[in-house]
Amino acid sequence: MRADLVSGTLGGKILAFSDEWFAEAQNLITPTPPIRQPGKMVYTGAWYDGWETRRHNTAPFDWVILRLGVASGTVEGIEVDTAFFNGNHAPHISVEGVYNLNDDEVVSWKGERGGWETILGIEECGPSQRFGWKLDVPTTKKYTHVRLNMYPDGGIARFRLFGHAVPVFPDDKEAILDLASAQNGGVAISCSDQHFGTKDNLL
Repeated sequence: MRADLVSGTLGGKILAFSDEWFAEAQNLITPTPPIRQPGKMVYTGAWYDGWETRRHNTAPFDWVILRLGVASGTVEGIEVDTAFFNGNHAPHISVEGVYNLNDDEVVSWKGERGGWETILGIEECGPSQRFGWKLDVPTTKKYTHVRLNMYPDGGIARFRLFGHAVPVFPDDKEAILDLASAQNGGVAISCSDQHFGTKDNLL
């Protein structure tokens, strides 16, 4: 069963970003749909439910580095939502990934080449709408981190990375691993009743 591998609910985390002057990168992985609050102002101007950077970026692109909420995962599809960003939306995006258990090393690459591999090449985005890309072939490689790039700057409300969790087995053969955990690929497929709470909460 496919899951949003960077969801904040699963434990996805923003590790670094090039800029978040107008709106915080953390909003990208909020599990609920983006909202609009007309008239709400913050010190930088109108409030937006998403990630928004300064204009006139001197670098080729702005970027945000995310650690997957699962131990690692293979990727099947990507969704970028520019809801309510109109004129200040990201014109183009791309997504890269890497398998690396050292967060500090991944963050040290910032916007440089580092060990990143292309998952989705540069794609066009438009104002205030959802964009989805299903990969022609799901990745055979597994990833622990992804970098979302937007060219050259702008705003994105939500980012979703769809795929399958893959457990990372510890070197210690005696270590205990929770095989039912959603972070390791556990999926609740059926239950007798979930009137007061969903079966997924168990994982």
